[in-house]
Amino acid sequence: MAKTLNIAVIGAGTMAQAVHLPVLRRRWDRFTVAALVDHSPRRRREASDVWGVAEEKRYETVADLIAAVRVKEITVDAALLSTDGLHAQDLLALMRRGIPVLVEPPVGFSAQEIAQVADFERMTGRPLLMLAYPQQYDDSVREMGEVIARKDVRMVDHEVLMPASQPLFGAAKVTSSAYDLPSEKRSQRRKDLQAAVEAGSGEGATQRDRDLYVKGLLTGVAHQLAVLEAAYGPLVELSMARHWPKGVIPGSIELLGELEGGARVRLVWHYLPFAPEYRETVQVLSARRRLQLDLPAPSHGDRRSTLALREKKSGVVQETTTVATNGSAEAMWEAFHAFVEKGEPPIAGTRQALAQVELLREVLARIVEADGRTIDPESDEEGTEEAGEGAAAGETVAGEADAAESAAGADAADEPGAGEESRAADGAGAAQVSGASSALAGARMTVDGEPADAAREEPTEAAGEEPAVSVDAGLVAEPVGEPAEPAEAATTADPAPFVEPDEPAAGPAEPVDRAAAPTAEQPVVDAWTLEDADQTAAPADQAAAPADQPAAPADQPADPEPGRDSQA
Repeated sequence: MAKTLNIAVIGAGTMAQAVHLPVLRRRWDRFTVAALVDHSPRRRREASDVWGVAEEKRYETVADLIAAVRVKEITVDAALLSTDGLHAQDLLALMRRGIPVLVEPPVGFSAQEIAQVADFERMTGRPLLMLAYPQQYDDSVREMGEVIARKDVRMVDHEVLMPASQPLFGAAKVTSSAYDLPSEKRSQRRKDLQAAVEAGSGEGATQRDRDLYVKGLLTGVAHQLAVLEAAYGPLVELSMARHWPKGVIPGSIELLGELEGGARVRLVWHYLPFAPEYRETVQVLSARRRLQLDLPAPSHGDRRSTLALREKKSGVVQETTTVATNGSAEAMWEAFHAFVEKGEPPIAGTRQALAQVELLREVLARIVEADGRTIDPESDEEGTEEAGEGAAAGETVAGEADAAESAAGADAADEPGAGEESRAADGAGAAQVSGASSALAGARMTVDGEPADAAREEPTEAAGEEPAVSVDAGLVAEPVGEPAEPAEAATTADPAPFVEPDEPAAGPAEPVDRAAAPTAEQPVVDAWTLEDADQTAAPADQAAAPADQPAAPADQPADPEPGRDSQA
């Protein structure tokens, strides 16, 4: 007879109450809830009353639980870690006691954070961590990989329609979230979480990028990658990644990639806050067969996945449909029991968690690069060095132009009638040097990420003088021979730090025209939660030409088009 495991439930949030605790109660022959840990006094009390955890088996922190285990107040065979914050330190504390842990992903937000756990697990000499991806253990997912083998796969198309929380967890009767922690403790938890997310997403990421990383990639696309890996192995090549609509977080995300052997994979994840239901479908194509897998949400424990196969046999198209015998969450807990008792390796552990966060970091980088930015500060430094080298080369060219102009003027002054020719040459030389300065400044603006011809500005005219040679808008006109400097580019302030989602909202923000006049604050609509909007600053006022710039000679004809640069 199989042993009944004593499980410590750490974190009594939505996933614990909607997915895990119902299975533990239903499978009383395999599991017993030995302790419940939650930092919120109210949620700890309410959840313990609902799920029958005695007062003496309730703890505030993992440290309190470990202390009770050390003095043998309670016996813990394994733990479920389903907290809403950072996992690494609690994981290490449990693993030091040799306690196997089922962890709600993500294990960490950066490769460095997960590597700490992986290194310690390697030191223990046995696996102690299993990722809680229920649908990896679904009977239909396993059967899908058997019906169409990886070597025969032509294409895998996996799509998820994710609604707001009500269609997912409304029937679970989850106790309300409690924010009864002291303000200083809540503030410190948020700071620690924000620091971990910043380390994972990159120093060059904006707050909007970080929200996409957490709300869309780590909690959405990561699940699809887990299902794919359970059936056919991980992605070996990422071909494309994109996110839309612009300004809506988390919005929709699409990945294209390849499996080992060359089969193509398409993953699409949509967050649709007002969708009526959760829907997840996987289609697999081979030369002879077509499979369609329908997966219910893990929180719907009474529903089963279905697998439909269409194929041609003896000239006749046949279709067969099979239904899984168990729910995915229950199948996962059966696998966790075998992991603890028999040491059977999990489908996803620390090695898979590390590879997954590295891949999702690359996905974020691809999405950000599509907007003309980078999350890698080293790339910014290289761009700055290139811009400096370009500016130095431009100054050399401008200096050579000044020298050539001076030599030409000196030679012309020794010839008869040199006065008029000299004045004409002076005007042409001034136009050439000013054009070189404008081109150099335009190149600088291109390096800085702004187009040189984004806007035009009419040159100012002094009373009684001919129009001066114009320069591109956004450049400060300087004395002839000196390279112009670009005006300060418009900046965008980061929105408020990442906070835990509450209620969804919908609708993308209108794009801001950088060349337009300053406008009022533009709100950014976040489909997951209403957060503080980015505030886009208008471009700096364009500087007028300085008064000490030499005017064109009186007998030089006026420029027929004052809004354009003069040509030599």
